[in-house]
Amino acid sequence: MHTPICPTSFTADDTINRLVNLMKHSLSLLALFLSVSLVNAQDVIIRAGHVVDVELSTVQDDQMILVSDGIITAIGTDIDIPSGARIVDLSDSYVLPGLIDAHTHMGLTRQARRDFGAYYFTTLLESTAYRAIVGVTNLRSMLETGFTTIRDVGNAGNYADSDLRRAVEEGWIPGPKIINSGRLIAPYGGQFHLQPERKDLAEPEYFFADTQEELRKAVRQNVHYGATVIKIIVDNQPYVYSEEDMAAAVDEAARMGIRVAAHAYWDETAKNAIMGGVVSIEHGTNLSDEILQLMKDRNVYLVGTDFPRERSPREYDARIDRIARAYRIGTPMAYGTDETWYRDGTTRGSLSLEYIDSYLEAGVPSSYILKMMTVNAADLLGIADERGVLRVGLAADIVAVNENPLEDITSVRGVHFVMRDGVIYKEDNHFHWDIPMVIGD
Repeated sequence: MHTPICPTSFTADDTINRLVNLMKHSLSLLALFLSVSLVNAQDVIIRAGHVVDVELSTVQDDQMILVSDGIITAIGTDIDIPSGARIVDLSDSYVLPGLIDAHTHMGLTRQARRDFGAYYFTTLLESTAYRAIVGVTNLRSMLETGFTTIRDVGNAGNYADSDLRRAVEEGWIPGPKIINSGRLIAPYGGQFHLQPERKDLAEPEYFFADTQEELRKAVRQNVHYGATVIKIIVDNQPYVYSEEDMAAAVDEAARMGIRVAAHAYWDETAKNAIMGGVVSIEHGTNLSDEILQLMKDRNVYLVGTDFPRERSPREYDARIDRIARAYRIGTPMAYGTDETWYRDGTTRGSLSLEYIDSYLEAGVPSSYILKMMTVNAADLLGIADERGVLRVGLAADIVAVNENPLEDITSVRGVHFVMRDGVIYKEDNHFHWDIPMVIGD
């Protein structure tokens, strides 16, 4: 017969010993916490051989950058070095702001051998928990590759993206700063064609909203569950959102300080979104010069997500033409990849840098592509007052490469140093990160 353990069977000595051990353990945790706090608060001096000004497309040589409490506090040739500061030698490198991917999906990874290359099957086979687990690996690779900020625009099941952002912010996993959209808001059916016996197959991937009231409710619920940007699928169905529909969603989001991005391929739907007040057109594959000019006039960003030729051979030439026309017209552009594939021997981060080739083939200069990946993207995301350039008072999101990216943007594929918010994650091509505190023995 099982005899239950009675708490009162402990002796006084047992109780005292347990209390002493508990106090020792607590003091050890406190010491660990304080030591981590001191490390995170330590001043860092970066000796930079070349500092890249992405706004002016210039380089300043032999600079020092002082980082204190995650913020750039001084940049110059001769600054006072605080006592005890850590010295990082990047005197043979080009130092620039951390990169930004303004259109990505951490919770979606397509593998042809498992889901036939179809996004539809992915949504059926992968739970929200699985999306989050995959997202952890994708986030680390993005940070390791030099992306210190991303805008995650959905396809994360039932708010896996919100939980990934929270885990990064609380220090449980390494990753870029995340701006996330929650569930995709779309007219009935989203990007799928459903069958009447399986009407629920597109949920929770999409939040169906077919009236202005439903749009407002969808925006509210997304924000409630952690969205920090809203993404709306304007087309993909015969019925599309009108200018008035988009204006209602934008108005509702603006009440909470949230911006709206619009997935749109065609002139009509893009115009409805632009006139409705969105900050960006995602994809915009088939836009005319007239719409590109309208975007310039209203300062609406094009986030083109233009795949490399080998992944989009049939559409590639048209996409290259659209990039070239947008650059010639002066349509503001931000770098976004829409990368969702996995290929053996690659990571999400390395694949995301392949998209540079499309812009180069379209004749876009390296200096402007770098702006797309930094200052332009920061402006689009609403964080230009904190990131996107190397400036006193802004967050210390800093990466380093061996060659001048203003002359050869492909040099960013060789990032060998990564700092985000003053914390060094990659140094001498070695990625290192530790959970700040481990509870337990």
